[in-house]
Amino acid sequence: MGSAESGVAPSDQMTSQTIRACDGTLLPSKRLAGAKDLQSDASTLFVFLHGLGERMSHYDETSANVNLQKASIAHSALSIVLFDARGHGASSGWEGGGPDQFHWRCLGSDMLQVALAHTAALVKPWAPSYILGGCSMGAAAAVWAALLSPRCVRGLVLYMVPTMWAGRKTRRGALEARANAVRQTDPVRADVMLGAARADFPPREDVERLAATGIQVLIVTARDDPIHPASSAEMLGEIFGSNARVISNCQAAEAASMFTLELERWLQTLDLKSA
Repeated sequence: MGSAESGVAPSDQMTSQTIRACDGTLLPSKRLAGAKDLQSDASTLFVFLHGLGERMSHYDETSANVNLQKASIAHSALSIVLFDARGHGASSGWEGGGPDQFHWRCLGSDMLQVALAHTAALVKPWAPSYILGGCSMGAAAAVWAALLSPRCVRGLVLYMVPTMWAGRKTRRGALEARANAVRQTDPVRADVMLGAARADFPPREDVERLAATGIQVLIVTARDDPIHPASSAEMLGEIFGSNARVISNCQAAEAASMFTLELERWLQTLDLKSA
């Protein structure tokens, strides 16, 4: 599905790869160093995607908010991969492809291609085990990816879940207005915004089917963020039931630190070495 185009960057103790998606889009990615070194005994790959308008550096070792490097060091059986989504960061080759490529379903497909390209890092690459996650747009992409490949996805990490289903209509209008406002001056950005406007979560019945697989889920969001309403997190928590840990009582200013803390706790509950 995906192919690696660049190699190791030993100076900063992480492996960088540029993944070529099936449509030719190039997706920069990097695997964060583990507790010992890059030749870890990881049995599970955790692929995390940023939110709309962000890039992977918002979550790597340089981030002052959510630094996933800490989780990588704390869990030797876990290998964490970040990547720039199409239309974001240093990604390329997607230009002129229109807004539909930015639907969360398409980003979920990209996430699986990135995961496959990094599978060689696992102890058992022939039997991969994935945790998929992301922030906002990235969280929605992770749900789509899990639906597309449920057999190898054992967990979901959903940070700042966006509006969805009936609640998506108001957000759609705001994004369409932003796209129209920059169409003449920045048509590329307009396409990204329009693609996000058209995106939504999978239908509820499909999410219920995913929940029936017993997948483990962590959901963290803020109580006072209208773009990422607590109602979205709580609705998903209801669907995933006892397999979901939902944190939705913090303020937006506390969300990053709360997410980092809860991710550490949640990962401790998983038997990653048995994957």
